Amino acid sequence: MKVINRSDGNVTYHLEELRTRRVFTPNESKEIEPAEMEALFQMDGGAELIKHYLLVDDKAWVEDHWQPEEEYFWKYADIEHCLKEDSLELFSETLDYAPQGVLDLIKAISWKLPLTDLNKIDEIRNKLGFDVQGAVRIMESQIHRDVEPKKERLRKRKES
Repeated sequence: MKVINRSDGNVTYHLEELRTRRVFTPNESKEIEPAEMEALFQMDGGAELIKHYLLVDDKAWVEDHWQPEEEYFWKYADIEHCLKEDSLELFSETLDYAPQGVLDLIKAISWKLPLTDLNKIDEIRNKLGFDVQGAVRIMESQIHRDVEPKKERLRKRKES
């Protein structure tokens, strides 16, 4: 089955009994055997990894293990659509029910777009404690800092 890291950071797990160690970078997908996913789900903290940070792209398997919210199955395009197109009411509901990996991507995408809907920006700040406008300002200052030309040195090197 296809498993995707849909958080904004790395996800790592180690299954001793299967002699398996996996590292998922952001948005990386891997084909994983159902037995490995079952072992991860049974491991301490494994169910939380699967429910919040990894997307198991097998609806039947997921529904056999728990009752996920609709947002669990969202991919990057769905999250972007929610930010750009959904009403404020639907967006606010998403922030209440989405798994942590989806919330991480909402924060990351919101400043990269950048998000211009002030009501949604306020919802993100109030519910997630993330300042979208502050992140945009910081990133813009980094861009301007990187492109400034170097000043001519006051102390020039002696020519030999």
